[in-house]
Amino acid sequence: MKKYFIIPLIFFALLVVSHSCTKDFEEINTDPNNPVEAPSINILANVIRLHTQQYYNAWGDMNEPSSYANHLGKIQYIDEAAYRFREGVVNNLWFFTYVNINDLDIVIRKESQEGGNPNYLAMAMTLRAYIYQMATDRWKDIPYTDAARGHEELTNPSYDTQESIYMDLLDQLKQANNHYDNAAVFAIGPNDVLFGGNMMKWKRFTNSLRLRVATRMSDVAPAVARQHIEEILANPSTYPVMLNNADNAYLIWQSSPPYKEPWNTDSDNRDDHGMCVTLIDILKDHDDPRLPVYAKPATVDGEYRGVISGTFDGTFALNEISRIGARFRDVPDGFTPIMRAAEIHFMIAEAAFRGWNTGGISAQQAYEDGIAASLSEYDLDGLNDYLAQPGVAWNNSANQIHLQKWIALFKNGNEAWAENRRTDVPLLEHAPASAYVDQHNRPPFRYPYPVDEINLNSENVGPKLQGIVNHMWGQRMWWDTRTGVN
Repeated sequence: MKKYFIIPLIFFALLVVSHSCTKDFEEINTDPNNPVEAPSINILANVIRLHTQQYYNAWGDMNEPSSYANHLGKIQYIDEAAYRFREGVVNNLWFFTYVNINDLDIVIRKESQEGGNPNYLAMAMTLRAYIYQMATDRWKDIPYTDAARGHEELTNPSYDTQESIYMDLLDQLKQANNHYDNAAVFAIGPNDVLFGGNMMKWKRFTNSLRLRVATRMSDVAPAVARQHIEEILANPSTYPVMLNNADNAYLIWQSSPPYKEPWNTDSDNRDDHGMCVTLIDILKDHDDPRLPVYAKPATVDGEYRGVISGTFDGTFALNEISRIGARFRDVPDGFTPIMRAAEIHFMIAEAAFRGWNTGGISAQQAYEDGIAASLSEYDLDGLNDYLAQPGVAWNNSANQIHLQKWIALFKNGNEAWAENRRTDVPLLEHAPASAYVDQHNRPPFRYPYPVDEINLNSENVGPKLQGIVNHMWGQRMWWDTRTGVN
């Protein structure tokens, strides 16, 4: 009898142990250091940091966009300034673009649900539109509607046209503006790395981005651009924009890795960049007070001197070339200018110049306000003297607006390159050391599609390669209406 009684006891014990293990299985097998779900504010902070680190560092900005725009020029290892790109860099920028888009879509899906925070939703929609515009301005047609749908097992997304992307970005940013909510229950708090939880500054950023999108397309779709620009500027209480430097979208970095300012991080062991002769000469010609802020004098003689972007090695001496100003490169806890008030004033000036309704602001007033905001960024005096300079004094010219905007965009090579491709101001030449100097008369029109995308999503990207010449020319941006360029 006893030996038969032992078996049920053992069986009962096993059941208890099994139930106990199963009961705590999920908790035991959850790694606290790798959570499957993160707070929205953490995701947003990481996206802002990661995107800015990739698109505004030496590889994402200084070597190429800032050189293509003739703000900078490479003085050592000049390949990128002469349009010899690195496939790894192209793949990397594309990869992190969609990593960030995917993370933002997670926030948008989560905060769109009942009980979500509308401010997180608005912030994520704004950042997604901001990143998408930067991406389409590099590559033109890109995955958009089908992007970030890996959770639906869609791994080979189709491509949307740049025109359709732009149209949707306008709608997305308008919707984002309407989601912001000042209720205390939705307060964000100081963990917001861009604006410290100030929702009015976020709202101004959202609407300023909508102005940027509309302005970029104003030559190719003027009716749509005008509709959005006039709607924003006619309703400042509903659609506030950045008009003061206190509203600037500056990401302020910490002083130690991995959160050091990206241009300063590059300076730790590199000295590959000098100021471009185009920018230096324009600043000198107009006796511009920003010159000693933007640039350091050459060590050989104390003069301000630039290098031709993409010129041949051996055509200059390193001690003859001005380096980047201390404010922009020597400060480990410096800033990345995502968007500035000066840029907004120049957008308003352009709209007024076109005769569009800007709420009573004239083109001259907005133009001069843009210059004032740019000088004020650096605590510079001499505004009236500068405004009286030949070539600066208002003479009712759109090119004046474009030129001053290009100057003010320093350290945002992505925007400076885009604006130069749209306006052809200032008129730039092809890099002398380029392998294509006899085939093209301007810096690149676009960025190459990544090899990884060509290999892994060839069915969708294949048709988009048609018409591209030498990786970076042939196809122009949808909004690029310049003539005589090749």
